Amino acid sequence: MNKKSLPEKKIYKFLQSINENFASQIKNLPGKPDFLIENKNLILNINGCYWHNHGCVHSRIPEKNTNYWLSVFEKNKSRDYENTKKLKALGYKIINIWECVLNDEKAKARTFKNLELLINGAV
Repeated sequence: MNKKSLPEKKIYKFLQSINENFASQIKNLPGKPDFLIENKNLILNINGCYWHNHGCVHSRIPEKNTNYWLSVFEKNKSRDYENTKKLKALGYKIINIWECVLNDEKAKARTFKNLELLINGAV
């Protein structure tokens, strides 16, 4: 589990807690997805609010070099979109989980409950 962000570690521990088989940081798939639940063809991507410019309070645009940062964020969003398109074409379902959701205990609990239902086929 090396080189994972704190939000990724939270998902890693959650998947372990429900005894789900998964792989992480899949190098041979577009965008190197954070988690793959292969028997469900399900990908979980954990997005940092700042780098993926979520639009929440944690994704503010720096006041210095604003045009540069807007360009960086736009490239990130474009890359995410293209990778999602490629993964869907390969037959994967993709769930993007935002960092801010994992930092809010109520939202995190709701997300984990919904993920567990989805993974177990109840949804």
